[in-house]
Amino acid sequence: MTEASRAMLSRRRFLTLTGALTAGSLALGATGLWPRWALAEPELANRLLRLGRDIYPHEAIEDRYYLEPLTPLLEEQRDMIAAGLDDLDSRARDAHGHDYAGIEDPAEREALLREIQAGDFFQTVRNTLVVGLYNNSELWEPHFGYQGSSWEQGGYINRGFNDLVIDWL
Repeated sequence: MTEASRAMLSRRRFLTLTGALTAGSLALGATGLWPRWALAEPELANRLLRLGRDIYPHEAIEDRYYLEPLTPLLEEQRDMIAAGLDDLDSRARDAHGHDYAGIEDPAEREALLREIQAGDFFQTVRNTLVVGLYNNSELWEPHFGYQGSSWEQGGYINRGFNDLVIDWL
């Protein structure tokens, strides 16, 4: 085998390498959607995600938009969050024989949330998510129909006053 033939890359080898690289980057990209803490603690992330989705149910919004705003909360008050989720799971097991996330019926999960809605844990998660979801400009137009600020264009009389197309209001 000559030096030139060793240096050449066959079409088959090129496709094999690029396919492997593409598959690897897709796998890394999929895991990179969740914040690092959620990847490190997937059980806690899944429990918190179920709670967040029950408080503000938007099926079309990706998980990361629920988990990202909770990152500072977990850094500062992780014990309170873990204890609150444990309490919620305990209530769920007493009432339904499953952890909170294992309850299939949304109405049953809602009933459990109504029991704890006045508590610090629930209010802290709810207040963090309301700002994290509804103040995220990436979600405004595609998910909520909000076009953003209009004062720069002369206000809503000139832009947006009569073009309400939000189907969920």
